[in-house]
Amino acid sequence: MLSKTKKVLLDIGLHEKEADVLAALFQCESAKVSDLVKNTSLNRTTIYVILKSLIKRGLVTSFVKYGISEFQAVDPNLLPNYIERQKSILDQKKIEIENILPQLNIVRDNLDVVPRISFFEGAEGVKQAYEDTLDNNKNKIIYVFSGPDIVFKEMGEDYINYYVNKRARLGIKSFQIAPDTSWGKYIKKNDEKFLRLTKLIPSQFAFNTEMVIYDGKLGIFTFTKNKLMAVIIEDNSIADTMTALFKYIDGTIQ
Repeated sequence: MLSKTKKVLLDIGLHEKEADVLAALFQCESAKVSDLVKNTSLNRTTIYVILKSLIKRGLVTSFVKYGISEFQAVDPNLLPNYIERQKSILDQKKIEIENILPQLNIVRDNLDVVPRISFFEGAEGVKQAYEDTLDNNKNKIIYVFSGPDIVFKEMGEDYINYYVNKRARLGIKSFQIAPDTSWGKYIKKNDEKFLRLTKLIPSQFAFNTEMVIYDGKLGIFTFTKNKLMAVIIEDNSIADTMTALFKYIDGTIQ
């Protein structure tokens, strides 16, 4: 139960140690710092910092009992309200960011740095890189050397479904070369539904990485165990070369 509670708390945006402390508090009516040290294996200083953060978030309250501070989690029924507040804050921040994007893009375009290379680490970083293939894609086309087996394994079917649905909703066409495996056949079967054209190559040429070419950029996604990483290279010459290579290989596949 504790691990399941922690997972939910992580999913709503808490950091690892915050989730540890709040999950422990949900298991009891109230707790002293010494109790939390015992139940979380975190030191006292760290727990005080985390409790201060959780109190600020409105997820923990405190009171004094026999001269000693004790802490308790909010009523679990209030968590949906917390999520709604966070959503409202994020929506406002999104508007603020969108308002300054034109200025940021002007500065970025004037920088004399070619090619631009961006690195992304971890599952969330890789997802952010995948988002770039959709959100910064004026041409509405992507060319993909696809590694569906490793991508489904490491990123999960839920995220893949989210990504392909968003891509189709944005009207971005996908041309893919993928290995003739069970996952390769699966994505090809659903091509028409998702504005996609997949061509299969023999399974012995299965990719353990994925490359996405789009809008003057090349995204390289690698899924080494416990080390998910993506690199986006922004350079028209590199993107044009990779597009030409993709089209040549695509044209040789029957």
